[in-house]
Amino acid sequence: MKVEDSGMPDEAYWNSLFDIEGIVDWLDLENRKAAIAEIGCGYGSFTVPVAKKTSGNVFAFDIDASMLKVAQEHVRNAGLANVRFCLRDVLEQGTGLEAESAEMVLLFNILHSAERGVFLAEASRVLKPGGVVAIIHWRKDIPTPRGPAVALRPDQEQIISAAEGLKLKFAGNSRNLGPYHWGMQLVKTRP
Repeated sequence: MKVEDSGMPDEAYWNSLFDIEGIVDWLDLENRKAAIAEIGCGYGSFTVPVAKKTSGNVFAFDIDASMLKVAQEHVRNAGLANVRFCLRDVLEQGTGLEAESAEMVLLFNILHSAERGVFLAEASRVLKPGGVVAIIHWRKDIPTPRGPAVALRPDQEQIISAAEGLKLKFAGNSRNLGPYHWGMQLVKTRP
């Protein structure tokens, strides 16, 4: 099931709306060696730079076969061998990854639905203790040239509320990720 208000513009325009390099730096991937799951990879705008910065596998999920085809082409052109693509409706089927098998889950521009708790629950399930859910979303405090309706855009409090009971805790890593996005990271608590 596609998330409400989730249409994609042309790729070059889409990529111009992010500080991709700054966001990837914010992820602090250099020491990540276990799997990373990217839910909703789209064109692969983040898939390629993330895969370049980690020695672990990147599992890139999308519900749209045409998006996966574009992302696969970018990965092929970059000569990367650590990306696994999965055509899958994560809301309906989950990721299919083993429990506690990932070190990081990326939820970029996908939590503007009433089902945000489903995405967060799956992220918590697949994360190892100490693993991170990295979330970015469109800001609601400034005009943006794209993005879902402002009323649908989540804020930090809504995400923390949706993560209640999931062993995901906010540890203070939240910031504006210009020009139009903000981000936060939740850490899976250790038993």
